[in-house]
Amino acid sequence: MKTIYIAFMSLSLVFFASCGQNKNTEKEASEEAHHESESVEVELTEAQMKAVDIQLGKIEQKDLNNVVRANGEMDLDPQKKAEVSSLLGGIIKKILVIEGRNVSAGQTVAYLENTQIVELQKDYLTAKKEALVAAQEYHRQKELTSQGAGVEKNLQQANANYEITKARLTGLEKQLQQISISPAQVSAGNMVTQVPIKAPISGTISKIHISTGSYVDMQTPLMSITDNAGIHCDLKVFEKDLNMLKIGQEVDIMLTNQPGVHLKGSIFEINKSFEGDTKTILVHANIKEKAGVKLIPGMYVTGLINIGRQKTAAVPNDAIVSREGKKYIFILEKEAKENNVKVYHFTQAEVITGVSELGYTQITPVGRLDEATTIVRTNAFYLSSMSSDHGEH
Repeated sequence: MKTIYIAFMSLSLVFFASCGQNKNTEKEASEEAHHESESVEVELTEAQMKAVDIQLGKIEQKDLNNVVRANGEMDLDPQKKAEVSSLLGGIIKKILVIEGRNVSAGQTVAYLENTQIVELQKDYLTAKKEALVAAQEYHRQKELTSQGAGVEKNLQQANANYEITKARLTGLEKQLQQISISPAQVSAGNMVTQVPIKAPISGTISKIHISTGSYVDMQTPLMSITDNAGIHCDLKVFEKDLNMLKIGQEVDIMLTNQPGVHLKGSIFEINKSFEGDTKTILVHANIKEKAGVKLIPGMYVTGLINIGRQKTAAVPNDAIVSREGKKYIFILEKEAKENNVKVYHFTQAEVITGVSELGYTQITPVGRLDEATTIVRTNAFYLSSMSSDHGEH
């Protein structure tokens, strides 16, 4: 092609003129040549157009299900993730799980040892004896008073002592239960030196922060548990699109790093504040069917939120080509007679695609396109293959 030949001659002149220059100049020349190759026009004769059935037309306004496109990631409800912690400090004596293991709520995941555990059990036994003595004294004074042989003041004092010791005993019982020690076993003389650390929710051990022999306190998170069964999608929607959204709208969800995975969801909550300085608002969408797909919090996604049918710019599906993860259409730059042959000159224009329906796909041009722009409506892949061939010259 004439355009390619000129670009090649220009590149040759740049090469010979820069032989004595440094490597930075050579790099700049190479980048400039690469840029020229990317902007090469695709040229077709009228005969070629007819041979591969390339038809021209305009971008149409079609009544399609319009969508709002938003990026985001998978996340969990606050109640579906938890940190395992201890109600008292101590030394970790045993760890019973590894990362990735499923656990149930209340399951023991580790054991902790602390001298305070023995002291607490001893205090409980002492308080139980004191409560028993106080109860006996109260009932004795009550019996004496009922027979007229007692003193009212002594009864009141016995009653107060009984209530105080009973309250202390109840408090110590609750403390033992909180650290998973059975008061009944302690009363039977079965004192323990270690306490079990239990999982607060059912889920998967996602991270273990401790090791055997390490010291922990009440502020130290021991493990993290996540229940991925309750995973949902958080989409970041720009302010300009907010008024088009409402709870219940359907969402098509695609995993960024797994292009073949498509999920269905619906909006169940819309945040009422911006995310930092991004001027985006979080929209929460549940996932209706996971179809056996393993979803993990933090996975990046793209969501297409269906906002209802309306007139939108659309082109036939055959007008769109994919290259290096981007979508393009071809536009007619000019047509001219060259050596008595009618030649059409095309360039590609990047677009963002939306919903596809009845053979048409919604598009949003990345750059500016006039309404009168003529585009290739059919077999655009043929022009794409030609432009790739040009890039190899």
